Amino acid sequence: MYFAYLRVSSVEQNQGRQLEGIKDYCKRESIELNEDNIFLDKQSGKDFTREKYLEMKSKLRGKDVLIVYEMDRLGRNKQMIKEELEWFRTNNIRIIILDIPTTQVNLDKFEEGIAKSMLDMINNVLIEVLSTIAEEERKKIKKRQAEGIAIAKAEGKYKGRKSVSKEDLPKDFGRLYKQWKHDKISAVQFSSLLNLKSRTTLYKYIKIYEGYK
Repeated sequence: MYFAYLRVSSVEQNQGRQLEGIKDYCKRESIELNEDNIFLDKQSGKDFTREKYLEMKSKLRGKDVLIVYEMDRLGRNKQMIKEELEWFRTNNIRIIILDIPTTQVNLDKFEEGIAKSMLDMINNVLIEVLSTIAEEERKKIKKRQAEGIAIAKAEGKYKGRKSVSKEDLPKDFGRLYKQWKHDKISAVQFSSLLNLKSRTTLYKYIKIYEGYK
C-alpha cells in the first residue's frame, strides 16, 4: 500500500507544490495513491512529534511504501531523520524521497551484490548530505528570527506573541465545542474541523473558551 507525507511549516503556507509533485510521480509510475493515505502536517520540522505524522506511522505496515516530496519535508533534524529512516528500514517500509532519484529504485528487485550495495551506498550518502542541509537551513531560520526579534526589541517595536481572547477563537468554535463536550466528535475531529495544527492548541483554546487563563 502506498502512503504520502506532506509538511509545511505554518498554517499560512500551501502544500500544493508537494501534492502536485507526488501525484505526478504516482501517475507516471501507475501508482494508486488513496486520498485517505495522504497525510499533511502544518508544523515545524524540528522534531517528529507531529500529529498527522504519528497517525500515519501507526498505519504503516511491512512492505508499505511512503512517498515524500523532499528530504526537508520529512524533517530538519539530522539525527532524528536518521532514526526515522532506521525505523522504516527495521519495519520493512520502503521510503521514496523524490529529490533523491535513487530512492525510486526498488532495491528489493536486486539480488545481493555490487549493484545493490552501490545503490544503497549512494542513497545513504545523499540522505546524509540533504539531511545536513535541512538541519543547517533550520538553524539559519532560527538565527534570522532571533536577530529580527533582537532588532525589534532594541527599537522598542517587539510586542511578543499576541494573547488570544475568547473573541479571537475560530467562528465555529462554540458550536464544535458543544459537540465535543457531548462526545459527538473526538478531539482529533475537533482539531481537524478547525484546521488546527495540534491538539495542544485546541486544549489551550478550550481553556480560554471555558473562562480559564
